[in-house]
Amino acid sequence: MSENNKNVHSLYSFAYCGTDQGFNNMLSYLAKIAEPEIWSFKSDPEGKLSILRYYIFHTFTQCHLQGKILYSLDRKWCCINTGLMTSNGKEILMLFNENQKSGENKAKWFLKGFKSCVERDYMDLFSGIPDLASYTDDFNDFYFNPDFKIEINTDHILDDNWSRISNEIGLDKSVVKVLLTGIVEITQKRVRRNMRLAVPQYYKDEIMYLLPLQIPVSDNKTVTMALAIEKTSTNQYRANTIFTREMAYEKARLLMKPESNWLIENEKREANDASRPD
Repeated sequence: MSENNKNVHSLYSFAYCGTDQGFNNMLSYLAKIAEPEIWSFKSDPEGKLSILRYYIFHTFTQCHLQGKILYSLDRKWCCINTGLMTSNGKEILMLFNENQKSGENKAKWFLKGFKSCVERDYMDLFSGIPDLASYTDDFNDFYFNPDFKIEINTDHILDDNWSRISNEIGLDKSVVKVLLTGIVEITQKRVRRNMRLAVPQYYKDEIMYLLPLQIPVSDNKTVTMALAIEKTSTNQYRANTIFTREMAYEKARLLMKPESNWLIENEKREANDASRPD
């Protein structure tokens, strides 16, 4: 699916979402009613739930592409399933009604906000619940096989991602080039002993995987980044790029709530707690 086609199915193309502050308030409310989770990074400005924003925008796009929008009988309301639940296990929906605003806001729909499936506002309009966004028909796609070989084009990965890598670790490219092959070999050994280290992600319309790269930058400091790899038709893995841990978490969360320790660090939990509304 091309980016242009995705843009046609984007949230902002589909609905008027109000002011930036109004939309941020909706996200804050969603974070409050959903099960507790990491929704922002320590580097976020105060109140910006960047992980949740990424998740909602991409979940909406997938639901739209898959025709998983549920309409009311009078076609004046519609909703999607956010894939999130309240602490009581009730599904949370993203609710829209017809856009009555004039002027520049030409979108057909207006974002009303987020509702639990048991709220009166929702049950008075809909008799069912829309389907969840899906990303594969084969759940085996979520499982990484440590027996498959990983091929890594070191020059390509470093050249394409050097600014990102350099900002994280502060080492010369020639040093990282020497280190990288050995680091990937060690990572494979660790994954073979702990399969939970391999985290599935959705990237470029495919299920791929994230592996932790522990890069030593000094005698007493190691920086963890994520190696993104894809499975080939010949049962090998090809390394595509290297993400920061924050980028990796965003992409992994689209599929499921990450549980792997290398993606969930204490400072992120603290940052999330600080940004969540009281």
